[in-house]
Amino acid sequence: MEPAALDVLRCPACRAAFEPGEGSLRCTEGHEFTVIDGIPSLVHPTTLLPSDAEFQTKYDRTAAEYDKGSDWLFQAFRAEESRVRESLVDLLEVTEGARVLETGCGTGRDSQVILDRLGATGYLCALDISRAMLEVTRAKLRDRPGNVAYVHANASHLPFADDAFDSAFHFGGINTFGDVRSALQEVNRVVRVGGKVVFGDEGIAPWLVEHDFGRVLINANPLYENGPPLDALPATAADVRVQWILEGAFYVVDFRVASEGAYVDVDLPIPGKGDTLRSRYTEPRR
Repeated sequence: MEPAALDVLRCPACRAAFEPGEGSLRCTEGHEFTVIDGIPSLVHPTTLLPSDAEFQTKYDRTAAEYDKGSDWLFQAFRAEESRVRESLVDLLEVTEGARVLETGCGTGRDSQVILDRLGATGYLCALDISRAMLEVTRAKLRDRPGNVAYVHANASHLPFADDAFDSAFHFGGINTFGDVRSALQEVNRVVRVGGKVVFGDEGIAPWLVEHDFGRVLINANPLYENGPPLDALPATAADVRVQWILEGAFYVVDFRVASEGAYVDVDLPIPGKGDTLRSRYTEPRR
């Protein structure tokens, strides 16, 4: 396990720091997790939500063949994969030396693009709920610089310190999360103020849902019925943008982590009314 990973790792059960041991990590509160072949297994809770457990099993089973499906998808949408992935990583505003978290790294196709931006001093933490996916990613990146660590964990219970990363990325799979709100709150917690969060998944653009394009895709895969989970964003999400890519079949959301939530002066008198936004909210209207 990379030393840099241990510096930012925290217990997913209580967020206490870890003390390294032989083949395990034990936090100062006594919770213990295994480290298998250099990859810490920090999935929490032990009993996953049904959707998380279902897709963990699915991804473990299909990891070795998963790239074939990705190849087919880009071919079906007549899209140049490298251009699409580069444009997504552009939204992260990554600079050399940055610390980046990628949740749901899958087979590492976006990980490769992110690493290209980080330079020799940058750092990528690749996380997935599927150990088999992590193994595929690690094999794919074996000849890359040593500035990448792998963590087996649940994105809704991130095993990292607050403000541990400069940015965070997730593309594909968020629609299957058992608790999307918790996952977005968690990624917001571990990214520093001013850092970027980028995530996306299947979701037909609203203007295409009732057209044949949308009907055909939803019939083949009900996950295309999902929309961007904007109601699950943290209160400190700022500069939020939503777009649809791949012919309008996938949504992408990016936001910047702010130090505080949206602000309005609730005590500023309303001209010509004699009351304020606060009084209108707290006092009965006459």
